[in-house]
Amino acid sequence: MDFYRAREKDFKYIQHEKSLIHNTALIAYEGDNVIGTLEYEINNIEEAEIVNFSIFELCKKELAFKGLIEEIIYWNPYLKRIIYKEDNKIITKDVLKYAGFRENSIWQLDVDNNIEVFRIDIEEITPQQLTVSKEKIDRVSKWVEKPEDIVVACIKIGDKMVCIDGYSRLVVAYIKGFKHVYAYLETDNDNIEFYRTCMEWCKEQNIFTIKDLANRIVTPEEHERLWINRCQAYLRNVNN
Repeated sequence: MDFYRAREKDFKYIQHEKSLIHNTALIAYEGDNVIGTLEYEINNIEEAEIVNFSIFELCKKELAFKGLIEEIIYWNPYLKRIIYKEDNKIITKDVLKYAGFRENSIWQLDVDNNIEVFRIDIEEITPQQLTVSKEKIDRVSKWVEKPEDIVVACIKIGDKMVCIDGYSRLVVAYIKGFKHVYAYLETDNDNIEFYRTCMEWCKEQNIFTIKDLANRIVTPEEHERLWINRCQAYLRNVNN
């Protein structure tokens, strides 16, 4: 059984349109078959809440649920807890307990991590991406309302705080006039040389700030040609 973030083609499996807009719907699948879905909401910087869990094929529900919970943590490693309110009556106690949830006034799974989320001025973030997709900008603009909605992954390269994920959100934050957002430090630096190379590409194009990147909103096709294809070509060369 494998898992991925739901895409537009998965709309028929999703109960809440908000989940697709926020990228908070997950799919469990085996082969060509969708086994089940899990939808959640980010309540705040520390907490996510499960709002739907559906199974469509015969399987071990507890394994599907646990795998989907692990997928939430993969995409949001800064979370401190995941909660579920039993009055929704969509998940049995056995399934919740199997995934490590404990029962109190609500069901709660504490996430054991040492990740610290911190406030950072947008102007202090250094880009390592050449373009952003207008399609993603339009989608993110629908739900970003305040700085706390934006938590991005960063690494330190020299004296620079370099974002490695979340550029659509950062550009929307800049366009909406936010002065700060929130970030956490990614400790996995296996791709550090790739990020250094990307920063050199940005330097060649005079992209030094999120303000600069906000001037490079392009169509999805242009984004793929100018950015994604270039990254893929670089990685192919490195791995050969």
